[in-house]
Amino acid sequence: MKVNFFGCRGSIPRSHPDLARYGGNTPCVEVTSSSGHIFILDMGTGAVDLGVDLIKRMKQQANGGGANKTRGTVLITHTHWDHIQGFPFFAPFFIPGFSWEIYGPKGLSGSFEDTLAGQMQHEYFPVTMSQLTAEVNCHDLFEGSFKTKGVTVKTHYLNHTVLTLGYRLESRGVALAYITDHEPYDHGLAVEGYHRSPEESPKTDDDRHVDFFMGVDLLIHDCQYTAKEYGQGKAGWGHSTVEYVVDIAMAAGVKQLALFHHDPNRTDAQVDDLVEVARERALKNTQHGDGKAAPLIFAAAEGMKIDLQEDTSSSARRISCDSAKSIHLVNGITIAAENVVACLDCSSTFAETLKEELDKDNLIVHLCKNFESLLSVVEQKRPSVVVMNQYNPEGSESALDICCDIRRMMGEWGLRVAFFIIAKDQAELEKGRARNIVAVDNWITPPLSVDYLRTRIRMNILRSQCRWEQPPIPKNEFERLQTVRDSCLLDIGSPESLSRIGRIARQLFDVTVVAFSVLDEDKIKFITVESVVGFGGLHDVPREDGICSHIISTNDLLVVNDTLKDERFARSPHVVGEPFIRFFAGVPISIKGNDGDDYVIGAMSLLDVCPRKLDLNQIKLLKDLSSIVDAEFCDLSVKAQAMRNN
Repeated sequence: MKVNFFGCRGSIPRSHPDLARYGGNTPCVEVTSSSGHIFILDMGTGAVDLGVDLIKRMKQQANGGGANKTRGTVLITHTHWDHIQGFPFFAPFFIPGFSWEIYGPKGLSGSFEDTLAGQMQHEYFPVTMSQLTAEVNCHDLFEGSFKTKGVTVKTHYLNHTVLTLGYRLESRGVALAYITDHEPYDHGLAVEGYHRSPEESPKTDDDRHVDFFMGVDLLIHDCQYTAKEYGQGKAGWGHSTVEYVVDIAMAAGVKQLALFHHDPNRTDAQVDDLVEVARERALKNTQHGDGKAAPLIFAAAEGMKIDLQEDTSSSARRISCDSAKSIHLVNGITIAAENVVACLDCSSTFAETLKEELDKDNLIVHLCKNFESLLSVVEQKRPSVVVMNQYNPEGSESALDICCDIRRMMGEWGLRVAFFIIAKDQAELEKGRARNIVAVDNWITPPLSVDYLRTRIRMNILRSQCRWEQPPIPKNEFERLQTVRDSCLLDIGSPESLSRIGRIARQLFDVTVVAFSVLDEDKIKFITVESVVGFGGLHDVPREDGICSHIISTNDLLVVNDTLKDERFARSPHVVGEPFIRFFAGVPISIKGNDGDDYVIGAMSLLDVCPRKLDLNQIKLLKDLSSIVDAEFCDLSVKAQAMRNN
């Protein structure tokens, strides 16, 4: 991986001689994989220079006879202005033939694209998103992982005033993490420094934060403040201190640490001083710590380039992090309404404001005056989130006691519900954690704002709702893909012979849709779709999104009677969103490769919008039909190859 910094400043772009060496542009980092694919991390004002540089490089490549790279992937952490200011001025967005996949965090209401397009409304900017002449596709992301262009991208929620994602990129034994706009969950750690929780204690959110970038070759992390600055009114602003970041980098065993998101008022000389503070702390930690080596520490600067050498051998070391599950989360999610119960001794204004903000997210909020009324509502509503002050506003009970009672008495729901406990101060937080009665990892310390509490609640709701299992990659994937390419089946249109089989199958099984698809490297190509009148239809989708993708690795019949009751598919975008698939049955489509072996190149799928079952006779009939479909695809492939050769 090659890393190129184009913007390292936080909050607002600056132009001043005293800031020239580290630069004044807001965040934008280019990462180029060994295959040459471009990833762009955030699009602050640094994206303007990156766009100009990309066009210049591509012209040079074209003049030199090299490949002209016209595709790229953009990963946005969040939509605060300093991370998207350069988006409307990124020149490659205005060049026909360029193609960009843009990923960013989805909220509970509205899509990432809607939020991103807000700054390009006519009131703020003369060009709207719809007027971009390049192909620009936006995707909603949640917490999880996906693979694109040979690089595994993992995401993890950060602690900021809006939903914010950190990114981890892994390829051929090399990993980097990009963590910007993050504040310690435990505010005390920003000043006192980080120490991992004892093994016998539950993991804290700060422990999980460290787990996300464990062992990376390069950690790019927000270091906007010093501990002294943080203690002078910066708590709750959503940023880290250099002392905290050095501690977590060493705890994670990272090789290199790039201090990032420099305060807009910090001069070059002051950034130099910050680097010295960081290095001295790392040296002190090595002398008094657990023997972990200090990383190479430096401050990120515009124009800085880093080459992370990838291992191109088949034995490249595997780097992974336990906190990222094998899931891919993209467009089409409709978040279901959830109940939130809150018992707060904050002012009525705070509670009512919180309720108003959560109402916007389709969350039903129940405000309670004491723990007794809270328990009554909990028994009736079974909420997803319970928010409590550490002590009962009208009694002596502790929130920990209530947590224990709920987890012990209310079955599976009681074990899954998320508890938020708001400590009175840092001392009370430590006292509550010391009791260690129940795993309550959603501790919140003052200063407390509605934005912070709302964001933490949204994170938990999204974590619980937006998950489905990513289909595994078959062992013979290389040979399978070669067979798909050689077959020419991706370019055959929609043959009448398949439509005829589809119509017969739809009548035989009385389903809403029968579809024939071919699975390419990164998408599902629907060759023919036969459906009832009025059905919205199926369009090509990312491979990770499709239920039929699971058939490729199993090479066997797959029947899902009710997708909402199957944890592999319950949160799939095509289950909770259009076309709302509730039943799926599919069989593999196989053809012979040039080596004479059979390879699964696609699937025949039966879909319905209602749950149902297939009896034994129907299953036998579907398998028999599968043989007919295999033969038909073989014939279609022969004809398509003959046309290509002619």
